[in-house]
Amino acid sequence: MNHTGTVEIKTEHLLLRRFAMTDVQSVYLNYGCDPLVNRYISFAPCAEMESAREFIRMHTEQYDRDPSFYGWAVTLNGEVIGSIGLFDIDEGAEQAELGYSIGSKWWGNGYATEASKAVIDHAFSEVGLHRIFASHHIDNTASGRVLEKAGMLYEGTMRDGQKNADGSFSDLKLYAILESDWRTLNRSTI
Repeated sequence: MNHTGTVEIKTEHLLLRRFAMTDVQSVYLNYGCDPLVNRYISFAPCAEMESAREFIRMHTEQYDRDPSFYGWAVTLNGEVIGSIGLFDIDEGAEQAELGYSIGSKWWGNGYATEASKAVIDHAFSEVGLHRIFASHHIDNTASGRVLEKAGMLYEGTMRDGQKNADGSFSDLKLYAILESDWRTLNRSTI
C-alpha cells in the first residue's frame, strides 16, 4: 500500500481537504449538532462545540504524523458541510471502512455520493486498497442509496451491529466494493 495521507481532492462540486482549527464553528453548526445527521449513529463526535473542537484537533495532529490517516472536511463553495474518511485500515487485508456525514441542509444534492466516489477513487488508484466497506443503520435507507450509487454492493445485515447511545442495539447493513469492481465501473483515473 502507498499511503498518501489526507490530500486535497477536487470533484465537480466539492473540495475535500484537511480540517483546520478555524473550521470548528462550521463543523458544529453545519452538521455536528444536526439531530437529523446524528439520528442513526451510535455517537455524535461533534454534537457539542467543545467536542467539535476536539474532533478537529485530533485530525490536525494526525495529518502530519500518520500517512495512513484519512479524514477530510467536505466543503462546498468554501464552507464545511460534512466530513468523510477511511477508518480501521487493515494493512494485511488491504481494506478500510468508509464513513461520512453531510449536514441535512445539503441532503438530496448528491454530495455524499460525490464525496464517496472521490475517496473510493483515491483509495484504489493512489493508496492501493483491495476492499472498502461501509455500513449503515438499517433504517437509514438514504445512506444505503449513497453507497449503492458509489458502486458498493450489499453484502448482508449485521444483527445488533451497532450499540446506540441509549444502550439499545440496531442492525447494520453492510456494503463493500473491491478494487476489481471499481475497475469494472471504469472509474480509474490512471
